[in-house]
Amino acid sequence: MIRAYDSAGFCLDAPAPDKGELPDAACWVDMLHPTPEEEKQVETLIGVEVPSRDELHDIEPSSRLYTENGAAYLTASVVWNADSEFPEITDIGFILTGGRLVTIRYGEPKAFAIFAANARRELEGLGGRDVISRLLEALVDRTAEVLEGRSRQIDLVSTRVFSSTSQSNPDTITRDLEAMLGIISGHQRTIAKVRESLMSLSRVAGYLQTLPEISGDKLVRQRCRSVARDIQSLSEHADFISENIVFLLDASLGLISVQQNQVMKVVSVATVVFLPPTFIGTVYGMNFQNMPELDLPWAYPIALMVMAMSAIGPYLWFKKKGWL
Repeated sequence: MIRAYDSAGFCLDAPAPDKGELPDAACWVDMLHPTPEEEKQVETLIGVEVPSRDELHDIEPSSRLYTENGAAYLTASVVWNADSEFPEITDIGFILTGGRLVTIRYGEPKAFAIFAANARRELEGLGGRDVISRLLEALVDRTAEVLEGRSRQIDLVSTRVFSSTSQSNPDTITRDLEAMLGIISGHQRTIAKVRESLMSLSRVAGYLQTLPEISGDKLVRQRCRSVARDIQSLSEHADFISENIVFLLDASLGLISVQQNQVMKVVSVATVVFLPPTFIGTVYGMNFQNMPELDLPWAYPIALMVMAMSAIGPYLWFKKKGWL
């Protein structure tokens, strides 16, 4: 699908496949899940090559940020679907050529929809360089929203983790903590993708400032610098959140170990308590003929009493030590 917008943010009619021209007012051409035919059509319309999906996946900086035939090619890895349990990273290509911006994307980050909806009041009629700087702002703002949302959720998880130990049932505590591990890992997965996205956006913002058409426009250049500072600030915040997640993960694992140790302690105490009675019962369960105690009239009650005392003694001692 191809959408075209003018410098005032109005959506224009998409170019027909049989027409080899773009509206003169078009300054942004947005390609969403383009087919090979649409790629060839746009190449004909703008006069430069459009990278394929496989080319967008290249991770070498030289393949992501370069200038060729008077056109600047930039590729950013952007997190999307971040509100779900399985966020993804999508590679978005930017081509800045002839005062126009062409975007190639195979994902649908919310930032693009938000920017397209607000473009009419945000764009200042400066062409493609205005659009790409505003798009970067929208992507960074959306990333900030994701971080804020995850930060609040992690605070709730922290409260649940440390309040779960107030329950009296160790099995319930362990199950709750094990459930928390899955939630914590989900947050860590999202934050990791956000950090990857911020790193990629930082490279794009830095390279963008070196382009002549950007460096020559004071307003756009200042906006790109502001975006770069915001990215740096968000990266530090993402690092802080990541450290909190690691702490929660370690705390959860530690609390699970404590609960398991409590169970093992109870089992160990029970084993020690019942060991002396078991020993006594085993001794008098042997089938030897010459056992004088067996002929005594009170041998059986005495044996039971000794077995009970041998069990009660260790129990009281453990209780006095506070091990129960």
